[in-house]
Amino acid sequence: MTNIRPQVAAGSFYPEDEKELKSQIENYLKSVKKIDFKGSIKAVISPHAGYIYSGPVAAYSYKTIIKKNFREVIIIGLSHQMMFQGIALSNFSFWKTPLGNVPSSSLYKKLEDENSFKLLNEAHVFEHSIEVELPFLQTVIGSFLITPMLTGRINNHKEIAEIISRYINEKTLIVVSSDLSHYLPYEEANKIDKETIEKILNFDTDIEHERACGADGIIILLELARLLNWKVKLLDYRNSGDTCGDKSQVVGYASIVFTK
Repeated sequence: MTNIRPQVAAGSFYPEDEKELKSQIENYLKSVKKIDFKGSIKAVISPHAGYIYSGPVAAYSYKTIIKKNFREVIIIGLSHQMMFQGIALSNFSFWKTPLGNVPSSSLYKKLEDENSFKLLNEAHVFEHSIEVELPFLQTVIGSFLITPMLTGRINNHKEIAEIISRYINEKTLIVVSSDLSHYLPYEEANKIDKETIEKILNFDTDIEHERACGADGIIILLELARLLNWKVKLLDYRNSGDTCGDKSQVVGYASIVFTK
């Protein structure tokens, strides 16, 4: 029997109806202003909130990879639901979304023998941070394999980056799923998020979880980018006060691209 990871965020984080979902993503992509950067795309940081809040910002990351020939996507999310040590892998054959089933790579079989990596399907079952990236990827790439990774307690980000570096090639895209600050007043969020973004742009790995929920994934990516001599560029920053209007308590979102 095929082992399918069911969609759990559809109908809450993004539309459950296929046509509505397609239309929403296409409208976000059309709204993206001109993006200028140099080099081949290696990785993006993209938010993972409900699409009505973060979708317009996420579209900037995904606009850069439209029709790019990526065959495998490593998605590094964080575990909101379960605590564990290291990186949780999954061996689901497919991940379901309203746009169809996304096949998984067999890379997990190699990674689960590496230090800090473990097969832990139960961490993935109710987690949204990876799932919400999939419909965007399905829209802009089409056919690809995924290797989902969830961060738990991480002791050595550099070691994990070095391990990942051994398993990627020119056809691999890395997506780090992370929002920025949470539930601060609009002006305070802007200030703190600007500081966090500056750290990312300067490869400063001193990023607190309170300032980026996916901080571990971001730090791993920064270590990987430093190891492989990638460049980094901010594509878009906004918060939920910009996208939805309520500025009393906002969540910050950024789209950031890494190139070689």
